[in-house]
Amino acid sequence: MIVSKIDYQIDLTELDSVRENLNGYWIMDLGEEHSETERIVCLKFTKNSSRWENVGYKNNFLNHSIEFTSCQSVASLIKVKDSVQIEFVGIGSTDTSKIEYLSKTKLIIDGMPYLKHEGYPELNKIMK
Repeated sequence: MIVSKIDYQIDLTELDSVRENLNGYWIMDLGEEHSETERIVCLKFTKNSSRWENVGYKNNFLNHSIEFTSCQSVASLIKVKDSVQIEFVGIGSTDTSKIEYLSKTKLIIDGMPYLKHEGYPELNKIMK
């Protein structure tokens, strides 16, 4: 996880600021209970669109493996009234979700908390 001494809430009415702060790696905050495989969301917005890339990363003493899922959703940032929301477009469905909270280190969408993650060298090479 990324820890920041100066962590503050991002203004959710400013599209450019939201886009800039969403870029990077996010891991679902499952509290103390977690599996061996981390589910990392990789976001790299070009203009206002990014793949919502869910990557399973297993890191243990004997094995480093990365699991990609095909047909990931595309996340588009849209401005609705006075707030930025995320529209997810996948095969056969679309859904719009409100960003409830965004800071330098924390994201909450539809009640699901995510923490900013520094990624892993293997992911950094693949996601460039």
